[in-house]
Amino acid sequence: MIRSVSSRSQVYIPDEWHLTHLSIQLKSTSTEKNNYLFGQMRRSTFIKHIKQIEEEELREELLTLYTQIPEVKAHYAMELGSDKDRQKVYEKAKASIISKYKTKSRRRPRRPRIQKINTLLKEMERSSVLPYEMIDLYLFNAEQGLSFMNAYKFYSDPLRNTILKSLEKALALIEDALFQDQYRDRMELLITIRIYDYFMQKEVVNMVRKVYPDE
Repeated sequence: MIRSVSSRSQVYIPDEWHLTHLSIQLKSTSTEKNNYLFGQMRRSTFIKHIKQIEEEELREELLTLYTQIPEVKAHYAMELGSDKDRQKVYEKAKASIISKYKTKSRRRPRRPRIQKINTLLKEMERSSVLPYEMIDLYLFNAEQGLSFMNAYKFYSDPLRNTILKSLEKALALIEDALFQDQYRDRMELLITIRIYDYFMQKEVVNMVRKVYPDE
């Protein structure tokens, strides 16, 4: 939302929805101490607060949040950034996912750092501006996880869960956005990745075939 504050300049002033949305993001991503503090404030109290303060005070509060809280800075980078800017953020997230699957030993591979991967995906989901922008990232994680299973004959419940959950979310977003054709080739390639767990392999194929029937 843009409000004119003078004849010479315009300042971005978030509306009530953006401010309450930002409050929810901060509540879910802060430390336990901050979670406790935020948890004491009702949504209605926060709305009442932002309605009472002047625009100049609101700008000062937003600047303080932007400067001191990384999650706020990340939110506005996605909210106000161009498509190119957001793409850079997603590419950086992909590189981070790759690093979490990296291992030096083929005989004794290091366990993928699934908790960190899941945390990253949640953070990206919260900061995403357009839901369908997450399709590529969810699908990328599923591909990396299946490739890890294939290369190292490795299995763990956390790895299985992150693969299936990411694939489930990607497929749901694909259907919602009607992007079936855009991701068809990638999905067909994904189900060719062979893993030694027969039942999981079958589950992956069945999930994909619900959206992409075998012609």
